[in-house]
Amino acid sequence: MRRALVGLVVLGAVGCGRTMSEGDCQEVAAHMKTVWEAEAKKAAPSEGPVAEKAAAVVRAEGERLVGDWTTECKKELAGRRIDAAELRCLLGADTVQEINKCAEL
Repeated sequence: MRRALVGLVVLGAVGCGRTMSEGDCQEVAAHMKTVWEAEAKKAAPSEGPVAEKAAAVVRAEGERLVGDWTTECKKELAGRRIDAAELRCLLGADTVQEINKCAEL
């Protein structure tokens, strides 16, 4: 799943519409983190020692996902033209699956 999300980095490289800023990269990263945490909360066990370990793993994976996105976005997309519809899609997605579908636009 993480690989698919990081793969979104290439989706705007040849797009048109507006220029991707570092602020846009950070906004998408923050939204991805929110979506990730909401989905993880639904899927994680709620009680016991397994719940604590699962929460730690999920939190670490989410941080890695956001960090990877931010790094790649700033490196590959910041300052380049992107399709505004893709950015709206990323920021409007309510699930990880919807975020992945944004790459299909």
